[in-house]
Amino acid sequence: MAGSYESEQRSKIYAGEDSPEKINISTLKYFWLSNPLLSSGKNIPKFLRGIPVLGNFTDNELRILSRHLHHRSFGDGEIIFRQNDVGFGFYFIYAGHVDIWVNNRDEESSDDSSEQDATRLLTLEPGEYFGELSLLQEHSVRNASAISRQGCELLGIFKPDVDQLIAHYPVVGAKLLQSVSQIIANRFYSLSREVKDLKFKIAQLEKAQS
Repeated sequence: MAGSYESEQRSKIYAGEDSPEKINISTLKYFWLSNPLLSSGKNIPKFLRGIPVLGNFTDNELRILSRHLHHRSFGDGEIIFRQNDVGFGFYFIYAGHVDIWVNNRDEESSDDSSEQDATRLLTLEPGEYFGELSLLQEHSVRNASAISRQGCELLGIFKPDVDQLIAHYPVVGAKLLQSVSQIIANRFYSLSREVKDLKFKIAQLEKAQS
């Protein structure tokens, strides 16, 4: 089975090979592109500023964060990470869409897995993000697969990048982890509400049938 983008990068970095190239925008250019009066189209500074969970970052802190991000384009159907992989990165969708799939089998996915064994849970759009748990939990295991849909562009940050960010820019690193914690808390709250609503509906059905 072919490896995923994330597993390949994880293997390279832990083997001491060069990590994928990071975003390198000069300070002057970054602040020029982040100018709200600039009428040009999509650019990374404006994109980062438009993400709500990064709203507590100053422009300079976003510039520092951007220098620790990796920008990569994915082809249609390219696998970003697989279910049961060890989590390694957190991703913002800069352009395109990403499908989240879950394998319906109880055991780990295998070479003879097919599309019939998996269910697409949702499709993520530009400005959304995924994979955040890997930055907080050591050796976290992916509970779903992420696959590019008709091509996408991602801004990703890997665990070693976060460690480096914390070591050299502790305030920026702390703010990133705070944002990731907020994302996880929001997802947990939404899930709790869905479970509560589902239990209520089940109780109503049981009551109607009794």
